[in-house]
Amino acid sequence: MGTIATLTKCGRAAIAKAIAANPVYLAWGSGLEEWDNMGDADLPSLLDRKSLYNEIGIRRASVVGFCEPADTGDIVVPIGMGADGATVETARYMQMPDPTPYLYIKAAFDFGDAANAVIREIGLFLSTEPKAELPPGQMYFTPDEIAKPGDLLAMQIVRPKILRSPAVRQILELVLPI
Repeated sequence: MGTIATLTKCGRAAIAKAIAANPVYLAWGSGLEEWDNMGDADLPSLLDRKSLYNEIGIRRASVVGFCEPADTGDIVVPIGMGADGATVETARYMQMPDPTPYLYIKAAFDFGDAANAVIREIGLFLSTEPKAELPPGQMYFTPDEIAKPGDLLAMQIVRPKILRSPAVRQILELVLPI
């Protein structure tokens, strides 16, 4: 056989649909201070990571859905920094009702979640299991409240770092191309 199978857009949408059918959690952590002084090319590869470097907490996503690229979409996510180091490059997406190869995840962290922490990394987890004795409806968990951390689906080093303020409700949105 001379060719390799191609994962189709329909197949990618099916994978996104399977992921969305499960509880999805967004974790954040302090990462490593040395990242603050590194260029993008010097940052470590995240390909083989199974956990964050220094997880602070994890929140169940409030929105898990589908989207697609759209010039006028209301989902705006950062994709990089401009050459000047001060401007943020973004991509726009529009939420879609049917599965697409683009998974949209949103987590609205509360005021007290990781108050005054420095955030340098985020991770998307599946199959996370909080401890059974915790109150029903609890959505944010510290590492000691997790029975099984689950599987790290995606990870990102946050540039520039986020300085958490208890006066700000942090909302993180991700678009994961499948």
